[in-house]
Amino acid sequence: MCISGLFCNRKDVRNRRLTKRNDGLVALLRHFRHTGDRKERQVAEMTTGEKIAVLRKEQGMSQEALGEKLGLSRQAVSKWEADQAVPTMDNLMELSKLFGVPVDTLLRPDAELMPKAEDSDESWPGAENQPVRNGNRKWKIAAIAAAGLLCVSVVCSAVSLWRVIVMQNQIDQLRLQSGPSTIYYPDNTSAENSDLADWSENIEVDPDHNENLLVTVSAVPKEMRDGETAKFVVRSGDQSWECDAENKNGYSGEISVPLVDTFSVYLTLTSTDGEIRNIMVASEYDLKQRFSLEVRAWWENGSFSFNGKTTSASGNVATYIYCGDDSVTPVSGRILLYQNGKQIKEQKIENIETGFGGDVYYYTQVDWRNMEGGLDQYQMKAEITDNYGRVYSSEFFQ
Repeated sequence: MCISGLFCNRKDVRNRRLTKRNDGLVALLRHFRHTGDRKERQVAEMTTGEKIAVLRKEQGMSQEALGEKLGLSRQAVSKWEADQAVPTMDNLMELSKLFGVPVDTLLRPDAELMPKAEDSDESWPGAENQPVRNGNRKWKIAAIAAAGLLCVSVVCSAVSLWRVIVMQNQIDQLRLQSGPSTIYYPDNTSAENSDLADWSENIEVDPDHNENLLVTVSAVPKEMRDGETAKFVVRSGDQSWECDAENKNGYSGEISVPLVDTFSVYLTLTSTDGEIRNIMVASEYDLKQRFSLEVRAWWENGSFSFNGKTTSASGNVATYIYCGDDSVTPVSGRILLYQNGKQIKEQKIENIETGFGGDVYYYTQVDWRNMEGGLDQYQMKAEITDNYGRVYSSEFFQ
């Protein structure tokens, strides 16, 4: 889904007022505080949009050229740079690759694009080595230095707290991107969908190709232009798949794509004079976890044993199944025994539950004794079949 509101309004970080100090000490502390505040503002005031603009200009690209590289319109890039919209995580990853900077640098307001040299000690009052004439002067210098360090520490602690709050807000917004398999938002007003009046998306395992996902999508642009042709494009990394979009009071389409972990859906509109508009519809994450099962198995108690002549496998086998989405559930399971790669025995896993999402454990008793051959000839496997006929397995030994 789209990311919005990643950044909270900046609030000035102010120190507690120091009282009951002589005028000279208060003036010096204010010097340290104001100097520290200026330096923090110089780092913190560069937004994600400003960084994108700087990096784009360094690359010698126009807004339109950057938009073409990302499959977006010039207006989308313009909104980013004006801080009227925030790029999705998918866009940020592409920008990171394009500009050669970490995503974290683009997101964090305090992260500098180019490292700056540390301030030299000479910039601090009292840095020059001056001869000290008496113990009283030493005490004053120590007190001033301690007060200065205290002031700087307070400033840094407050700034660090502000950064933690900003990063937590970003994490909360990113979590909102992972939603259910069916999503519908009429009158969507999010930044990335600002060019759409309405849109919907549905994802399910393709019943005709169970290793694929079937994506059904519809979108209504705010501006419908005569003569435009339309298609939907699904992008995942350097891969893409597309289908024609049918126009029925808006555009709709259906496309089967491989089960990748993340992808973004775009509506691509081409005018009669060749102008292209790319509008992001939705972004999806953790698809493999949501549309497949995770299976693990181990000996809960018992194991293989060898008496010098024959091998036995006896005990209780635990099988763990995790369902990320209740549209994909287990329907059957069995414990299999192999000798030298050939299946020789099996035991059904009883009472498999269907139609649920989450994790579940099953325990199956096996008792296979007095089999010829040593321990190195035998392997066991738990095998689970889901409601689309897909088979998952987990091997275990001792």
